[in-house]
Amino acid sequence: MLDINFMIEIFPRVLKASFLTVQISFLSLIFSALFGLLVSMIALTSGKLINVLIRCFVEFTRGVPQLVQISIIYFGLPYIGIYLNEFWTGVAALSFIGTGYTIEIFRNAVLNLEKGQNEAGKILGLNKFQILIYILYPQIIKRSLPPITNELINVIKASALLSVISVNELTKIMNDVIFEYFVVIETLIEATVMYLIIISFLLAASRYFERKLVV
Repeated sequence: MLDINFMIEIFPRVLKASFLTVQISFLSLIFSALFGLLVSMIALTSGKLINVLIRCFVEFTRGVPQLVQISIIYFGLPYIGIYLNEFWTGVAALSFIGTGYTIEIFRNAVLNLEKGQNEAGKILGLNKFQILIYILYPQIIKRSLPPITNELINVIKASALLSVISVNELTKIMNDVIFEYFVVIETLIEATVMYLIIISFLLAASRYFERKLVV
């Protein structure tokens, strides 16, 4: 039988860790979306060399295991004189990872738009940068909502890896509780339910905004 009293006892710790997980995930997605939007704009308006460098970055973030990238950020930032606490190191690491994916999301959204819109912009006398800002990006932001939502889900799941750098997110607290009380099943169930609640709420919010925004 499940120890319900124990699950009630650890609930405040699990809930606090869940809020921290959501904070880190949303901040990471915001930063990675902003950087991804900026870098995709650079990629679409720059020459071959810049595009090769951006492609190398994208392939690095997509090809190297996330745990390795988190370790690189955790140990690499102090090496170059940047000192962050565990929370902001976690945000930086997940933002770094997420940027590689958001670059491709925005880039593909632009490339999938009708070529006639580019031609119309040129007829109006707009340069490539102005076409991106005034014609293409308002549309791709709407079209990118579903893949951005998927990316946020991936960020939430990847946040579990931050337990290795002592960020007190949900997985870290789950492991702490298990080692402290040696109660495994109840702790796993409670942590799993919290992850499912977070992701279910996110999917419901995404569907709502898709109905409102996506044309």
